[in-house]
Amino acid sequence: MKIDAKMFLPSIKIKTCPCCNAVNLSLVNGAVHENKFCSLQDYTIKKFFNCRKCKQELGLFFDNLNKKYKLVWIDYLKCEDEFYLYLNKLYKEKKKKKDCQKTLKEITSINNKIYLNRIRLKIKVKIENQGMLINNQY
Repeated sequence: MKIDAKMFLPSIKIKTCPCCNAVNLSLVNGAVHENKFCSLQDYTIKKFFNCRKCKQELGLFFDNLNKKYKLVWIDYLKCEDEFYLYLNKLYKEKKKKKDCQKTLKEITSINNKIYLNRIRLKIKVKIENQGMLINNQY
């Protein structure tokens, strides 16, 4: 039996936070978490951790097709994942019917809701981080 050192030693991944652009180090071992996100079905979750600067929850996803790692802000992903199945259903309906204005209006309204949720999330995080900076000065 041949023993491979990679089986026992964790690998270190260096990624920048999508929220605050801080550099994060994470140790990745062979553990795999359950993927509950519909929008990233082809990915496996290798690790959940919090950013060292902004303390937001991040997930390290591994793309099974391209063999690459992707760092995702979990709250940002939840904004889209909430509407993902319904939006896919509307896109399939749009392909079947060539001239359907009602479906197009619904798709744009859902995309606008996703966009607004993401903007609200970014503003909320910026306000929280500003509050942390102000409190640390005194």
